[in-house]
Parts: sequence; structure tokens; C-alpha cells
Amino acid sequence: MQATRRVLVVDDEEGMRATLAANLELEGYEVVEARDGAHALALARQQRFELVLSDVKMPGLNGVETFRELRRIQPGLTVVLMTAFAIEKLIEEGIGEGVYAVIYKPFSMEHLVRIVARALESRPVLVVDDLPDVAEMIVAGLRAAGLRAEAAYDGYTAIQRARDETVDVCVLDLVMPALDGVKTYEQLRRTSKQIRVIAMTGHAPPEMIHAFTSRGGYACLHKPFDVRELMHAIARARSDPGSC
Repeated sequence: MQATRRVLVVDDEEGMRATLAANLELEGYEVVEARDGAHALALARQQRFELVLSDVKMPGLNGVETFRELRRIQPGLTVVLMTAFAIEKLIEEGIGEGVYAVIYKPFSMEHLVRIVARALESRPVLVVDDLPDVAEMIVAGLRAAGLRAEAAYDGYTAIQRARDETVDVCVLDLVMPALDGVKTYEQLRRTSKQIRVIAMTGHAPPEMIHAFTSRGGYACLHKPFDVRELMHAIARARSDPGSC
């Protein structure tokens, strides 16, 4: 029997904490509540958590500062942020340092529960590029920022991984031999409606990019790109209700 997953909910609003805790407990999680960032850090020193769900705007330590300190206490801890405010610079910092996803208030509890469940599955980001050095470089950048990431070098491997349900987000090069990115994407979507796909390209023709986006592809990044740009695309994909 699988052990109960322990989730820490951090919010200075007691009513919001209670609502979140009640809904997560109905899903079978063990929930611990923290009234602010300092309280969350004290709890993290006493017990292990599988996931932290934290508000961003709080008195004292904000959610991103809390995230940083929690990661020092429990390295690799999965953190999802919630916010009702347009504090993009702060949120960008958190995403660039490895926050799993950001949920914007108001949100449905169904959406929240889906993101929590997906985050707890701990599936990696799969980077697919027929140039191994490129794929491994991107994977190394994501891992350095605290994300789980793995590499594949062709579309067929990506499709098999999707069948095995071992992929969270797929980052897919569009121009590849044998099976190009658009054809790979089409098969990925037939295999799994849950997978979110981000394309990347250095020289794909405009019609190929259009074919990808018009079929529902999430985003297309143009090489060379900074790993933080990719991390923001990944976090947005994870936070999108359509990706859950």
C-alpha cells in the first residue's frame, strides 16, 4: 500500500489554507498548514514533505523567498506557487530557480488538485533532439536549475516514453531525420492527451512552425535560447488547465 503523500500548504489567509487543506485531504493527502514562510521553514526542519503549495504574497518572507529556503532545508522539494497579484518579476525568479508551476487565483479546486497530482508523479521533462550534444546541454541546464530532465535523440523514443507515461513535458526539435517534429507531435498527442509539447528549432521553415502551432503545439522557441526561457515555457505549460 502506497504511503500517504504529505503536502505543506503555506498561506497567511486562514480561510484559504483551510479550504485548500480540506480539498487535498479529500484526495487522500496528509496536509500540514503553515501560516507564513517562517512557520513553513520551521515545519520543514521537523518533517519531510513531498510537495509545498505556497502563496506568493505574504507578510515577512514571500513565497519565492520561502521556496529558496525550503530548498536549502529539503533539496529537490517540489514547490507550486499561488498568486492573485501581477508580480511577474518575482514569479520569474522563482520559475528560473525551479518552481514547478504557478497557479493564478482565482482557480478551481479541480485544477489545483490536478496540478498537485501531476507534480507528485515526478515525471521528467524529455528533451528530444537528433543532435545528442544539444539535447544533453539543454538537459544539463534544466538539471542545474533543479528540474528533472532526460534526453532522447529521435521521435520514436519520445513516442515510446509517452506510451509508458513517463514524460511530464516534451521539448521537441522540429527538424529531425526519419520522423520530424510535427509528425512526432501528432503521434504524441494520439498516444497521450496529457502530455504538453514545446517545440524548438534553429532553422525550421515557417510552414513547419505553423503546422506545429496550428495543431495545438504549446510554444515554439528559437535556438539559441536561454535555459530560463525554456523553464518559463515549461512552467506555463504545467500551469495551464489544458495541460492537466
